[in-house]
Amino acid sequence: MAMANSIDGGLPHEVPPTTLPPEFLRTVLSSNAVELDYIHAFLRHAMLQVSRRRNTFAIAACLPYDVLFLIFDHAVGMKDSTALRVLSQVCGRWRAVVLEDSLLWHKALNLMGGRKWVREVMRRTKEVPLWINVNRYDFTEDYGENIVPNVSLVIGNDFSRCAILDIEGHSGEVKEVLDSVNTDYGAPLLHSLLIRNISCPVQEYIVNIPDRLFRIPMPRLTSLCLERCAFSWDALHTGIASHSHSLTSLCISNVHDDTLATTPFRLSLILQSFPLLKDLRLRDAIVVTASDHEIAAVTLQSLSSLHIQSSIGACAAFLAAICVPSLVDLMVDVNAAPESSPGDVNELMTSIQLAARSCLAYTSVDIAHHPGYFVIRLGRARAPARFIEVTLRNSSRQELGDRFLEIITSMVVIQPLRRVQELCVSVPYSVEGQVEGQVMTETWRHFFHHINMISHIHLGTQPPALLLHTLYQDAYMAAHLQRSNELRLLLPSLAQVSLPPIYEYRVFVDMILDLRASLGGLLMTEALLQQCADVESFSDLDVVRSQIMAWAVDPGHNIPDWVENDVEDEGSIDDTID
Repeated sequence: MAMANSIDGGLPHEVPPTTLPPEFLRTVLSSNAVELDYIHAFLRHAMLQVSRRRNTFAIAACLPYDVLFLIFDHAVGMKDSTALRVLSQVCGRWRAVVLEDSLLWHKALNLMGGRKWVREVMRRTKEVPLWINVNRYDFTEDYGENIVPNVSLVIGNDFSRCAILDIEGHSGEVKEVLDSVNTDYGAPLLHSLLIRNISCPVQEYIVNIPDRLFRIPMPRLTSLCLERCAFSWDALHTGIASHSHSLTSLCISNVHDDTLATTPFRLSLILQSFPLLKDLRLRDAIVVTASDHEIAAVTLQSLSSLHIQSSIGACAAFLAAICVPSLVDLMVDVNAAPESSPGDVNELMTSIQLAARSCLAYTSVDIAHHPGYFVIRLGRARAPARFIEVTLRNSSRQELGDRFLEIITSMVVIQPLRRVQELCVSVPYSVEGQVEGQVMTETWRHFFHHINMISHIHLGTQPPALLLHTLYQDAYMAAHLQRSNELRLLLPSLAQVSLPPIYEYRVFVDMILDLRASLGGLLMTEALLQQCADVESFSDLDVVRSQIMAWAVDPGHNIPDWVENDVEDEGSIDDTID
């Protein structure tokens, strides 16, 4: 080899390149076939070395290991090893990075793949904690029926490496997976255990969780979810409750199967074993016995979110059995039929007050009726997060009025509600009108007498006519007393009434506000109405006013047509809502 002059085009460096001497070219021309094969092999080897050396100066080859990992991690999809196979073919360094990084293979683990490939991917994950997530859609797309054998293989050999075990499928699939769990080495890394059975809620399709699963030490467990599963509450108490003190989230859902439920007393003892529990969700997990009404309440110090769905008696009994000083979010969804009886709503609201005393700084109450259920929301006006929501489902058509009457009455017994400043109501006359007019009016009067700091009333798409009737009758009587020292007007702080764009109700509200404005020394009240023309242009204005004044004399008679016709679509009122 010799150094020749610089070639055309010049290189960025001043040092001339290394080239082959003329003697080499003459040797090539004079060589035989055997010699040429040798020269050819030599040149190929030389070019390979040149290419490898040249590649070391490429930007991609110069990147640090951690930068390459971030790039590869971004390119690799969850449960997909295709990108890793492609990346490993780019160059030797990339291949080394791909093959050696266990986190990439942990991310690419696909339990729907072939069994041999899953074993190979598992080997490459080394000792990285495993995330086993299988949902109903994975089972639907598992045409090769690989998921159950692969998951069984993984948790049979490496359950001690599992950080997340999330299985959602039919009872047979879930049962086969759980039977393969290897309990010999515990579950020191497991922080999330979710078992969800999606089979229809009948006894033969319930998943039975073996007691040995609860007895496995899970010191890091923070989240536990059991849906449509049969298990021993004693095993839960003596197992997970005894060694998983870091649990922060618990969900137990039985879906209409009381045979799997437990008593409020036993459940409260189990919950007391989780001092860090913050989120609790229960669905049909409680059954009430006679002794459950006499137990002492236990304190769940850290619990901040509680969602419970069951019968009205079970919800009331459980809430009376706990005290939750840190609660900020409570949702109670109760089935008001068929075993409910008069006074149940009152008992439920009293139990809520006892359980959640610290979060009862309410400033707003929202009462609404929808086909088949009532919703009561207690919170702070214009605040994004609600405090308490109570849903009462499946009241029969004949009981709607009595149920609404009980709701209004139960509000009064909760002392903190007496500081409420905003009231939202949306209830059609088809519900209010089931109660005798004078009784409903007296109930509203009693309500406003105790909850008398309301400054804003928001009437929903179905304004409660008897509420307005009560305010009109009160203002009418006050305006005719003629002696201000005896004047005791309901809601003296009322400053605003908002209502939907319905002419007749706008006339009704204007008449109330005019009467209140005529009482000297009282705050002026404003009516808010959007998307509605000036009421003075309403052609039947005098007719509506006459109807209202006649109705004010006797709430049981002379009911205006536009009030009686203000009914909702009752087609689905009696439908059971799941």
